[in-house]
Amino acid sequence: MDDRTMAEVLENLNRRVDRIEQILPTLATKDDLRKAIAPLATKEELRNAVAGLATKEELRNAVAGLATKEEVKAEGERTRAHFDAVAERLEEQIRLLAEGLLSLTRQFEEFKAETNARFAEMDRRLARLEARYAGS
Repeated sequence: MDDRTMAEVLENLNRRVDRIEQILPTLATKDDLRKAIAPLATKEELRNAVAGLATKEELRNAVAGLATKEEVKAEGERTRAHFDAVAERLEEQIRLLAEGLLSLTRQFEEFKAETNARFAEMDRRLARLEARYAGS
């Protein structure tokens, strides 16, 4: 290798070493890595944590007793149908009560009119009697 080639290789090496020296201070040291992993869980801690979790089979068994969407929907429809039937019966009973009240109101008005007519008749008779005895 001639001097010129050797000088170029050394120059390239020099540039590469400069770049490496710029990067080195940003890299983590062993102490930095130890401090970073210290708060992480160990394998044993992870095993203990996982041991307390439910298995797929336990989850399936727990969910097996729950209603499905279709069952909830069907129950909602049955409840709605029952509510509609009850509402219909209530409406019919309210209608009957309203008719009964209307009938009673008419009867009362007739009774009131008849009573007023009788009182008016009694008032006239009393006035005639008073007039007859006042003139005697």
